Amino acid sequence: MESLNFRKIMRGYDPDEVDNAYAELQHKLDEANASNRELRLQINSLREQNAEWGNRLKSYEGMEKDLRDAMLSAQRVAGQVKDNAEQDAQTLLENAKNEVETLLHESTQRAEQRVAELKEEEIKTEASLNQLQDQVSELTLEKEALEIRMEKASAQLELLRQTLEL
Repeated sequence: MESLNFRKIMRGYDPDEVDNAYAELQHKLDEANASNRELRLQINSLREQNAEWGNRLKSYEGMEKDLRDAMLSAQRVAGQVKDNAEQDAQTLLENAKNEVETLLHESTQRAEQRVAELKEEEIKTEASLNQLQDQVSELTLEKEALEIRMEKASAQLELLRQTLEL
């Protein structure tokens, strides 16, 4: 600010110069006060914006934390689901293998039992066949013996007829 120099007149300073200087100072002071008010308003506005941005930042940080937590939770759940699925698949595979082994064992036992039954039936059938063959042989022998006896009887009858006719 410039220094004020007033001329001295007889009873002090020149009142017009003092009034002009005072008016000029008042005008500068009013401008400074207006500028100061405007700057205070800007500062308050910037403070409000800063507070709003701070609140938004806190909100975004909270959202980021929630998202991180949700992502970690989802990763844990996905890992658990994967582990459970692998365990279930392993259990199903083991159960299927056990069931196949059981079915194979049962089928093998039934097949072996059926083979044994068929062998028994074959043996019985062979025995029956042998018995029938023996019976057929015996009957054939009996038939031959009967045929011989019939021939003899027929021959004797013929002799008797001839004898009776004589």
